[in-house]
Amino acid sequence: MGTTKLTRKEILAEDPVHGAMIQLIELLRSKGKLIGLGAAGLVLVVTGIYAGIQYLDSREGRAQQELGKAMELYHAQIDPTAPDDPYGKGPSPVFKTDTAKYQFALKAFSSIIDNFGSSKQAVVARYYVGLSQLQLGQEKEALQTLAAVGDNTKDRTVGYLAKKVLSLHYLDKGNYKGAQEILEGMLKDPQCSLPKEDLRVDLSRVYVAEGKKDQAVKVLTEGREPTGISMLQSMLMQELTKLQATSGTTPENPAQLTTRP
Repeated sequence: MGTTKLTRKEILAEDPVHGAMIQLIELLRSKGKLIGLGAAGLVLVVTGIYAGIQYLDSREGRAQQELGKAMELYHAQIDPTAPDDPYGKGPSPVFKTDTAKYQFALKAFSSIIDNFGSSKQAVVARYYVGLSQLQLGQEKEALQTLAAVGDNTKDRTVGYLAKKVLSLHYLDKGNYKGAQEILEGMLKDPQCSLPKEDLRVDLSRVYVAEGKKDQAVKVLTEGREPTGISMLQSMLMQELTKLQATSGTTPENPAQLTTRP
């Protein structure tokens, strides 16, 4: 199946982890006492600090550039007539098959981890390694990779995204307990920055799969906002309405719903 072609600018703007790629590097701090240093020594110290900052700037820039290229590969178009070289048709990569695309992407993201292992870009790259492994059917490796990203504290947003992917994979594979534990944990975590409405919809689907429709209705109802008109609220209400239609409850019969105090 083909995918929608995105420019690098669109990828960086729309991808859920784009924030991880625009963080400023930490400035070097010098706390040593400069007692006894002459003018020449001071010049050497300042020059050394400046060179260090320039090196970090350059390294950060290279990591970000490589991540952008790897993301272009992951989001590339599919064309059965494409040449073996993904850039054979122009500046935007095109692949013959999804398998070829994700193999190229996996190699590119793995290279970022190898070359920039201590950077935030490497955390994002590891997340995409997990996604690529899933697409290639490397389930065991993918689950290990995503679990490691979920436990990483360098970029918590990417960590929570990895946990969400794991929960959806568990749901798809029938591991409802695993999916439920992850989603309930994120909903209770005050540091989780992912939209709560989205997590509630996912959790309601887990409850439905477990045969717990009352719990599914409850978790959605508890996420309603009296004046909520956002897209996320609309999505939650659509899911709630659909669930009520199949469970015998209706908005006009609120006694059957559990609302927030």
